[in-house]
Amino acid sequence: MIVKILGLLDIFVGLLFWIMGVFNVNSLHGLVLILGLFLLVKGVAFAVTLDVISVLDIVMGLIVIAGSSFEMPIFIVVIVSLFLIQKGIFSMLG
Repeated sequence: MIVKILGLLDIFVGLLFWIMGVFNVNSLHGLVLILGLFLLVKGVAFAVTLDVISVLDIVMGLIVIAGSSFEMPIFIVVIVSLFLIQKGIFSMLG
């Protein structure tokens, strides 16, 4: 059950980061910053399992946090968003 909830949150973060980065919606910066911190905390909490995906969660969290503060290139926004969305979909299917 918790895996599905975390998967839904990954999809939500990916979609909001995509909308903020591609369409320059400035009102989403605060929410995306909080969700980036969530990804960072989730990655650190599960990093004790030494799973590669947890390390990628930490990296994606740092990129999302940086993206909420600085303008990121579109290809980085797209890659990070697609990774988070597909990871969330696989969590929902698993």
